[in-house]
Amino acid sequence: MKRREFLIGSATAALSGSARGQGPDQAKLDRISVMSLSLGPLLKGTARQGNPQATLDIMDLAEAVAEHYGIHRVEFQHTDFASTESAYFQEFRSRIKKAKSQMNQINLEFANLNISSPDPVIRLETIDLTKRWIDYAAALDCPRVMVNQGDLAPAVRQTAIDTLKTIHAYARTKNVFVTMENRGGPWLVVVETIKASGIGANPDCGNFPDNDSRAAGLAVMYRLTAGSSHVKNIPEKFDTAAAIKISKDVGYQGVFSIEANSRNSPDPYATVQAIVDILLASL
Repeated sequence: MKRREFLIGSATAALSGSARGQGPDQAKLDRISVMSLSLGPLLKGTARQGNPQATLDIMDLAEAVAEHYGIHRVEFQHTDFASTESAYFQEFRSRIKKAKSQMNQINLEFANLNISSPDPVIRLETIDLTKRWIDYAAALDCPRVMVNQGDLAPAVRQTAIDTLKTIHAYARTKNVFVTMENRGGPWLVVVETIKASGIGANPDCGNFPDNDSRAAGLAVMYRLTAGSSHVKNIPEKFDTAAAIKISKDVGYQGVFSIEANSRNSPDPYATVQAIVDILLASL
């Protein structure tokens, strides 16, 4: 068994074996995660001041997701964390454990700090900051971090790959996976970068220009994952259930992390529930 398969399988088994109610859909629920972005309008924070819906503390997200959906995986943005002090992380990890949940991934959005920068100093800063967040992920018992790769333009692609190799090598020493989703360029370029650097794919079923590229891209990317993918529901453009079928056809056994567009929703919980329902019917 490969190291990646062992760690992914171990995490899934540990979560599935926790003391929770075992309904008929529990095995399916154990393969679902909810991203903090999906419930963003409900989360307290300076960026959300003035929104009467924003009453949910980020530390209570795991408990809220477990109570509303029976889902015990949550995914965060690096900007969600109010502190990076060890005491704060200890409390954060304790709250997730109290909900009998597990962190799925931390998504790193460092703006102009990315592996595609033509400036070698910025690439070094990207490496240093990403390493720091890999350390934080390890401290939070989080198995994955997802990078924002930038544009992966031809002129910088090889230096981007080399930068990513350095990040990946460090992450392996911490038992943390580095992932990349399909954005910042054609999916074939993203796949080329993933393969060349040795990291894992994080397929996003909504980040394709059309159905043909989505069908081809997902079939490849689901085979390259580190155990997680993002699920969007864009019914006017894509059939979400069809994406799940592709994952099943290629033998994907990982997590589907819900990225719901609830920014203007009167009920973000209902917006997430719509995707939960699709997943339960499709898995």
